[in-house]
Amino acid sequence: MRQLIENHRVIVCTGSGGVGKTTLSAALGVLAARMGKHVLVLTIDPARRLATTLGIDQGADEVWVPGQGYAGSLHAGMIDQARIFAAYIRRNATDQATIDGLFNNALYQQLSTTLSGSQEFTSLSKLVDTASSGHYDLVILDTPPVAHAVDFLHAPEKLNAVFNTAIISMFMGRTRGFKFASAAWKMGVKMLLGTLSFLTGSEFVATFNGFFSAIDAIAPDIRETSLKAHRLLLDPSTAFVLITSFDQAKIIEGEAFHDELGAAGYHLRKVIVNRAWPTWAVPESPQVHATQTELRQQGLTALADLHQNLCRYYADRSQAHTRFENILKLTEFDTEVVGLHALEQLADRLAQV
Repeated sequence: MRQLIENHRVIVCTGSGGVGKTTLSAALGVLAARMGKHVLVLTIDPARRLATTLGIDQGADEVWVPGQGYAGSLHAGMIDQARIFAAYIRRNATDQATIDGLFNNALYQQLSTTLSGSQEFTSLSKLVDTASSGHYDLVILDTPPVAHAVDFLHAPEKLNAVFNTAIISMFMGRTRGFKFASAAWKMGVKMLLGTLSFLTGSEFVATFNGFFSAIDAIAPDIRETSLKAHRLLLDPSTAFVLITSFDQAKIIEGEAFHDELGAAGYHLRKVIVNRAWPTWAVPESPQVHATQTELRQQGLTALADLHQNLCRYYADRSQAHTRFENILKLTEFDTEVVGLHALEQLADRLAQV
């Protein structure tokens, strides 16, 4: 893991929900800071696990993590979708009228948080900004749990398609270059807006037109940001770390993630199987054999057999990921990983491989 940290400036932690992505992202940040790196860990975490684990304010945005004493520095940030999207608009809009027109538009207020791809767009927009800011040696992104890895990675492209300048131009009545299709489109839009006006009233149509008028000004910037994010994710300096577990459902999801990332051309550098087995069942561990010997010496043969069978179960289960390369298997902590000290212990385990 030290080599992974040394050779990359962005690490994207991906995987399905419930496998410990947020905790491991934070632990990677601790390890990197110990190595002298200036690190930022970013997460979209509705449960606020990162804030709880690092002891920072839940609304924190790129704050220094308290209690550290590392050779480098550790910062953490919670990605607030609405706030980042609003900041993006302020930064890219050409005038205050455009900004006010969007912020006061009811359609924008709904779409800015619910439009498919908007959460992922804000995450990757924030990633692009921080990775290119020069403030950090390493940025670690904890991705939101999704059913398929590429759904997250391609979401900005889908959002970009919604804001495609050609489509917006058609809605705005700028049909130059569309030739014969323009007349049909203009007629279709006119009929659509007429129907909407009849069904919903003129206020909705005004809101609809106002949204497209305002978004028209920043559509090229949305496209450019999407392209920058795509280039950054494909760059060799960006490493993907797939986090999974030995749960049967997670195994299936993890294999799908693995294949999707490879097919899309992303640089998958490590697969971490989290909570692979309890500390008392680590395969080939001297402690495992010592425990069974001690139980038999005490006449607790049935308990020793049960312990042996459970250890064999975990050992057999661990073979599920043998087709993957660069696998790291982590034992399960006996207690919940909360607080900087617990993250440091987890970082110690990561540093050993």
